[in-house]
Amino acid sequence: MTAWLVLSSLLVVVVAFNIDTKNAVIHSSPSGYFGYSLDFYNEEKGMPVLVVGAPESDTTNPNLRGIRRPGAVYVCSVNKPTCREVHVDKKRGNEHRLNGSTLSPIEDKAYQFFGATVKSNNKHDKLVMCAPKYKYFFSKFEVIEPVGSCFFAENGFEKTQEFSPCRQEPARHGRHRFGYGQCGFSAALPDRYTKADERAFIGAPGVWYWQGAVFSQNIRNLTDRPNTEYGGKEYDHDMMGYATASGDLDGDGVDDVVAGVPRGNELAGKLVLYTSKLKMLVNLTDPSSSQQGQYCGSSLAVTDLNKDGRDDIIMGCPFYTDYVTVKDVKTQERKPQYDVGKVVVFFQTAPGVFDRTSVILGEDQWGRFGFSLAAVGDLNQDGYNDFIVGAPYAGKNQAGAVYIMHGTKDGVRQKYTQKIEGGAFGPTMKSFGFAVAGGVDIDGNGMPDVAVGAWKSGIAAVLTTKPVVTVTGQTDADSVTINIEDKNCDVDAKIGKQACRNINTCLRYEGKGDTPNDLEFVLRYNLDDHSPEPRAYFLQKDIRNDRDITVAKESKTKDHPNVIEKRVRLEKNRQKCFKQRFFASNTMRDKLSPIHWSVNYTYEESRTGKLSGQQLEPAIDTTVPLSFENKINIANNCGKDDVCIPDLKVQAVSDREKFLIGTKDNTMMVNVTVQNGGEDSYETKLFFDVPEGFEYSGVVATDEK
Repeated sequence: MTAWLVLSSLLVVVVAFNIDTKNAVIHSSPSGYFGYSLDFYNEEKGMPVLVVGAPESDTTNPNLRGIRRPGAVYVCSVNKPTCREVHVDKKRGNEHRLNGSTLSPIEDKAYQFFGATVKSNNKHDKLVMCAPKYKYFFSKFEVIEPVGSCFFAENGFEKTQEFSPCRQEPARHGRHRFGYGQCGFSAALPDRYTKADERAFIGAPGVWYWQGAVFSQNIRNLTDRPNTEYGGKEYDHDMMGYATASGDLDGDGVDDVVAGVPRGNELAGKLVLYTSKLKMLVNLTDPSSSQQGQYCGSSLAVTDLNKDGRDDIIMGCPFYTDYVTVKDVKTQERKPQYDVGKVVVFFQTAPGVFDRTSVILGEDQWGRFGFSLAAVGDLNQDGYNDFIVGAPYAGKNQAGAVYIMHGTKDGVRQKYTQKIEGGAFGPTMKSFGFAVAGGVDIDGNGMPDVAVGAWKSGIAAVLTTKPVVTVTGQTDADSVTINIEDKNCDVDAKIGKQACRNINTCLRYEGKGDTPNDLEFVLRYNLDDHSPEPRAYFLQKDIRNDRDITVAKESKTKDHPNVIEKRVRLEKNRQKCFKQRFFASNTMRDKLSPIHWSVNYTYEESRTGKLSGQQLEPAIDTTVPLSFENKINIANNCGKDDVCIPDLKVQAVSDREKFLIGTKDNTMMVNVTVQNGGEDSYETKLFFDVPEGFEYSGVVATDEK
């Protein structure tokens, strides 16, 4: 078992918001499927740890000596690269019983896949760890079947309870009953229950010819383990219980259970909702598609996304193929994007009613967006819960990626607010996002943090959440118009005076979480950005006199720059205003279009991502505008409506009535007079067709006006 810490100098490729990737703690093991599953758990005295499953691993548990690769569960620090294996199985080896006169094993823990499921409750004070391939010999030792087994932990790992709802005798073996159930393939721990009825919901997709079932296991009374009912032959191989999640799904204040059925609904997948007593509530299917093989329901999460007091359901469909979005560049035919994946959110609009949905598509072919899901609390502290989506084969070299999705008052943002690619943590990364977890504040900054597993690389990453800075502001000019004839400002000795105005920009920031009392921002002024040739500029003399201002490389010219950057320092919760002078060109032709400008703000992070000590730098809230815009009109004589209606008249008179070709006097003058009897006319152009045989020689202005 090895562990290491990502260096802060590593170049991280992310579409960033407030999940910090510069200081990720990376735990690593070269074998055993380490990172196959994970979750946070308060081991003792509220101190969070990361519990990581390695279901193909050998174990150091002395009780399991000699048993090949039973799987292991590790407890890893959330702030330093150290892990230890926890030994929850207190029984020595495989249990033996008399088979006639011979003592024979009644169970087989080899290759049992212990750690394939690791799941805590939302309070993270209880934990279930399962081995879905655990095998048991039923009464006459004639058959050995993968019934699955789980361990329950509470307040640490000193006292654990083993249970196996599928391991029931007599007469419950066989694939037509519970024998191939693989109890513990999924699990969910409710938070809201009556104290005398503390339960764990255990998924068993192999029950009844793989119809699947959910068991409601009483943690305090192991013989109390009711299960969902047999459904008839038509439901064979539906695999209900492939995924499970708990939440209040009927508004009674007690946590219920939702079971994923990825092969149900004619192989399109569906969900089945049950009360805490396993009374069926409703079936839910993807209203946007009945595509076979999309595996809807293979991952699940439950949380209240829109803050209406009712839990919503998030369903993953990782094998969904998109036949619509992408077209061939040449033929314009639609190109299938296989295994793009998608997520469907079912909103609980009334107690037990889920009649509004939102569908979010993946973006990478073969990425399997929605393979894993986790409700993670309010990551950006905007008052709405968020969730993360794993796409373990997305991105460059199919390294995998995770996506941060934000809840809103209307439901969920359709576009992710952050994408973290596995390749950011090393060129050999594979399956990043196979497992995801979150919802615990591990560093005490008031923000819930997240974890990501990548079993193909043997990695579990702990990613902390940065505090959020929300910037508000506005920009305007000290006048609604600028008159270029009002030359009130000195430029230089060569140009003299020109018209000028001031851009006034006011900003304020508020902090969510542990944010500093003052921060430095970079303001970027882009002047007349709607015009192909800027008609306004910032004065070089003003720039030289302010050491906080530089000319941006995107400026059209350096002598008369239209794009500059200014460093400013703001105090938290206090508005500060800045004045920046600009000039209007005397030679502009377009006086009808207003002069637009924009001011955008950025915060430049350090290479370490930290302010001082261990305090993380804040992240800028990208869900609010990152720039402010305004415009100023150019003064004209166009009346109160500011719409020019000219009355143009053109008169052309030649200087001779006849012209003889071949004579020495071979020039001809045409006097053109343009008169305007109405309002101002701007950008007026005269077009003159030169007859065949003539050559155009030029224009001579007879009137400067």
